[in-house]
Amino acid sequence: MRPSLRVVTGIGFALLLLPAAGGQAAAQSSSGNSAKPLSPSEAYKAAMAPFVAARAQPDDLTDADKFALQIGIAQASRACRTLSTGASPFAADAKELLALGELCIFGQQFVPAYATLEKYLALPQPPERKLALVLLVRALLGMNQPGLAEVQIQSLLNDYPYDAQTHYAIDKVIDAAEGTNSFNKTALTLCAAQNAATLPLLASGKALQGKEISAAPSVLFADAVRCAALAAELEPVPEAGQDAAQDTMQQLAAIAREPSWAGTANFAPMQSALARQVMVGQRAPLALHGHVLSHGRPVPRALPLTRGGVLLLPFTLWAPSSQDAARQLAVLAPRQPIYAITSWRANTGGADTPSSQILEALRQWQQILPPHVSMLIVPDAELNLLHADVFPAGVAIRDGIVRSNTVLSSRGSERMLLRALGDGAGKPETRRASAESAIR
Repeated sequence: MRPSLRVVTGIGFALLLLPAAGGQAAAQSSSGNSAKPLSPSEAYKAAMAPFVAARAQPDDLTDADKFALQIGIAQASRACRTLSTGASPFAADAKELLALGELCIFGQQFVPAYATLEKYLALPQPPERKLALVLLVRALLGMNQPGLAEVQIQSLLNDYPYDAQTHYAIDKVIDAAEGTNSFNKTALTLCAAQNAATLPLLASGKALQGKEISAAPSVLFADAVRCAALAAELEPVPEAGQDAAQDTMQQLAAIAREPSWAGTANFAPMQSALARQVMVGQRAPLALHGHVLSHGRPVPRALPLTRGGVLLLPFTLWAPSSQDAARQLAVLAPRQPIYAITSWRANTGGADTPSSQILEALRQWQQILPPHVSMLIVPDAELNLLHADVFPAGVAIRDGIVRSNTVLSSRGSERMLLRALGDGAGKPETRRASAESAIR
């Protein structure tokens, strides 16, 4: 199925709403400066953002960490199965029941985790009911049941004030639901719940606080942009989806124009999130110009973006999930050439010039790529044309038109990216001889 351009044709007006802010975002991205300099505290937040983002990704583990984690998961799995079998002496002990649920989730034994948490919630006045509901969501997602997880989310929404913990739980369910046809309604319903809670907060310039965690305005903003894209793509009635996307994007454009955001660490990522979605439905650059590594040495190449389907994977070495995203996209679309693109500056944070240390790391990174995934090092100015500031990202282009520009934060986002690419993703008749042959 070839997706329509309704994803973005109704929101191009957002560019008109942000003439000054868009220029400031471009300046901040390219030179590190904006019209209003960041305060020391905001500059610290912005400087820490890549490190925080890397630490938040699931692959941010050393080999020693991975071995230790595997041992812990195996031990938790055995303990869960042992303690969940037969009559449990902890059946009436609220504290131990909840701990058993957490143990089983850690051990990836999601069915006994679900059963244990159901027992906990059946106790009269369980003291940690909200935490148990959040854990139950995780268990159901582990069982590949996003529809049932939505039911628990509704309990959280009905019974407790909306906070960061609930927001992130909703994120996980949307991640699991998006791109799976059976659960499109789930994703749209939860997006509506998120927007109802977070758009007023953003309009008032606030973050979302929680007991133990919080969600920054830029995170809420990016999630709302994602939901606008999902509404346009997944809504069964195209006109309704287009209207919903346009309404959300109009609100977000107005929020991003508020002068209070200038001079904050939230400003640049909010502008980039908005710009990524505004790109959809617009013409892509004619080509990307950079270097491939041939026999370990940079060789000039150009990648045309106007013919057929093109799948771009903006990445950085400091985003550990990039390798997993490349492998997963290669599995989902085994016949679709994929181009992993990066720049020198995106990996160093300094000048956009070659670095021997980064070059060696890129050589090693390239060696583990699947056969139909190629790597292209482009000027940072060209990478910035895609508004990639969160990695890994995905850009789907068909016949020169951007079909999707998104952050690849989950398997669901990978499915949606390939869905947006449409005709020919993974079909033999559209595949070029190889990814390398197209870079010339």
